[in-house]
Amino acid sequence: MKLESTYHYQFGAVVKITLRDGEVSEEERSFLDHLSKILGVSGEEYNHIMQNYLTYPLEPTTTHNERLESMYTLTKLISDDETISGEQQTIWLERMAKAVGFTPGNVKYIVAKSLTVIEKGIDQEAYKEEIRNINK
Repeated sequence: MKLESTYHYQFGAVVKITLRDGEVSEEERSFLDHLSKILGVSGEEYNHIMQNYLTYPLEPTTTHNERLESMYTLTKLISDDETISGEQQTIWLERMAKAVGFTPGNVKYIVAKSLTVIEKGIDQEAYKEEIRNINK
C-alpha cells in the first residue's frame, strides 16, 4: 500500500493507543474518523491502519517539553472536535497522556488542567507554563 498522508504513522499511533485496551466508544470511533479526515488520511490508509493498528510503533517523547507540546496538540484537537465530548474527552486524553510519557499518578491532574486552560484559548507557550506550574 502506498502511504499517501503526511500523518499516516502519527494517526496509526493514535489509533493504537485508542484501541489497545479493546474498548472504544462510539464517540471515540467518530473522533478517529474525523481526525483521519483532518490529517488527510485516505480511506484506504484508514482501513489499513484500523486493521493493523498493533503494528504501529509508539515512540514516547523523551523530554518533558515534548510531552507538553504533544498534550497541547492533542488537547486542542479533542477540544475543537464536536464528535467527542465530556467524559469521553477525559478518558481519551488520559490514554494519550500515558502514551506520551506522563506518569500515571499525574495524568488525571494534567488532563483536567489541560482541558481547563485550552478552553481559555491560550497558545502553546502559555499552555506549557500553566502545566509546569500545576503544583505551585
